[in-house]
Amino acid sequence: MPTSVPASGAATSGSVPAAPGSPLQPATPAPRRALGWPVATERLALRPVASDDAEAFFAWRSRPDVVRYMYQPPWDRATADLKLRTWSSAPFEEVGDVLVLAVELDGDVIGETLLKWAAGPQQAEIGYAVHPDVGGLGLATEAARATLGLAFSAYGFHRVFARIDEDNVASVRVVERLGMRQEARLLENDLRDGAWSNEVVYAILDREHAELA
Repeated sequence: MPTSVPASGAATSGSVPAAPGSPLQPATPAPRRALGWPVATERLALRPVASDDAEAFFAWRSRPDVVRYMYQPPWDRATADLKLRTWSSAPFEEVGDVLVLAVELDGDVIGETLLKWAAGPQQAEIGYAVHPDVGGLGLATEAARATLGLAFSAYGFHRVFARIDEDNVASVRVVERLGMRQEARLLENDLRDGAWSNEVVYAILDREHAELA
C-alpha cells in the first residue's frame, strides 16, 4: 500500500522491545502480548489497533485529502467498523499479514502506522498516516521511526521499504528523515484520480538502521 501522510516534521526515537533470535533466521514475530505494548516515544504511544478505534480511524480515513495517496476511496463508517474488526484480530506471522498500530497523542488516537510482511526474505513494507489536524508537528515521523525500530528490533526483519506517490512530498520527507534511501522511481506505475502517477521506493537495511542509532 502506498504510504500516505499529510504532515511531517522533526522526530525523536521511540523505545522498542528487544530482538528475538538471530538476524540470520527468517523473521519470526513474537506474540503481540510479549512486546510490552504500548511502545512509547517522546510524545506518542503506539499499540495494536482495537475494534473500538473505528471512530478515530474514520476521522482521517474518510477524508479525500488523506486517502488520495493510498489509492483507495474514502471510508464510510461501515467500512471503518469492518476494517478495524479485521485488523484487531489479524495475525502477524507470515507473508501477506499486516500489523496495524494506533498512534496515540495524550490518550487520543490521531494516526496509524503499519507493517506488512512482504514476499521477499525478511522484508516488510511500512506505512503511516496522521490526522491533518495534528499535521506539521513531526508526529508522523516520530511514529514511523518507532515502527521502523519495531520492524528490526522486535520482529527481526532485514529490509524495510516504503512505496510512495512521488507527489506526496510530505511522506517522502518522512522516510528521508528516517535515513531511508531511494531505490527506485517507477514511471506511471499507478492511476490516481484517473491520471497516471509515478511512485518512488525507499528502503533501509537492518545494519543501516543500526548505524543511525
